[in-house]
Amino acid sequence: MILAQISLTLFFLTGSFASNGADYQVEPGTLHRKGKVMVHVLPGSERYRVKMDFDVKKKEFVPVPGKLLRGSTIMEFPNEFRTEKGYKNLEKKKNISIHKANLRFLKRANVGNLKAAYFFEVLPTNKKSRIKIIYHPKLPSVGWLKVDITFLSEIPVLNGYELEAKLKE
Repeated sequence: MILAQISLTLFFLTGSFASNGADYQVEPGTLHRKGKVMVHVLPGSERYRVKMDFDVKKKEFVPVPGKLLRGSTIMEFPNEFRTEKGYKNLEKKKNISIHKANLRFLKRANVGNLKAAYFFEVLPTNKKSRIKIIYHPKLPSVGWLKVDITFLSEIPVLNGYELEAKLKE
């Protein structure tokens, strides 16, 4: 069950990645020391398919087996999310249903030197996490600056636990 939560959550750390991929650094938290995520776009033109490899290092004495915190998964977005077009459409519609999740537009705001970045939320249909993402078309590769993940779990140690992943520069 924990593996499914982590896999699905990290599954949604992707967006409009260039073929070169993108690296993210998972910031330390109360249950984990660090982590990394590498994302590659898979070939194909009908769907925007992304493969994600992940590895999160837990802290000592955390009651989650370390082997559950690494692996890979593949997810699909509509093709329009390869570019800013998908995010503009999400802003216009406010909500979009995709395969295994719902996307919800939150706002546009400046982040540092980035003007009018897109803030949106991914709500997996299994209701095991909530993911907030910042996208900007001027960013390299993926275009995603930051991903905040909140676990929704019946396991007390995981319920409400947050992971923060930032694009490596």
